[in-house]
Amino acid sequence: MTACSEQKPGTEKTTPERAKVENLATTPADIKKEARDLANTTLDYTKEQRTLYQEKIQEKMAQYNQKLVELEAELVMMNEQAKADLAAEIEELSRKKVEIGEKFRELQAAGNEAYEDLKKGLDSAMEEMDRAYDQAMSRFRK
Repeated sequence: MTACSEQKPGTEKTTPERAKVENLATTPADIKKEARDLANTTLDYTKEQRTLYQEKIQEKMAQYNQKLVELEAELVMMNEQAKADLAAEIEELSRKKVEIGEKFRELQAAGNEAYEDLKKGLDSAMEEMDRAYDQAMSRFRK
């Protein structure tokens, strides 16, 4: 005679908890699919961030163009020495703007490995351009 709590081999009952665990089993194919999905999501995010950054740079370049136009307009109201000094500042700012444009083109063509380094260099060049412009404006708007 068998006890009430004993079961014969091969007649195990499947409990709802055991069925849930068995359904949650992850297969290698599941892992590969999740990895592919994660990689695609990461690539999409990276592309989106690159696009947003490049749009930001294009807006900044347009601002630099406008700022240079404003500085050139200041030349009309200055004496000869101030005009010469400001013209030199404008030339330097224009040179910096060209450098930023070159760095931007490099960034656009860069692969993922070089992108971050080029981005840092471009950010640094833009900060330098902003400082140079602010210094020029403070000197000539006194």
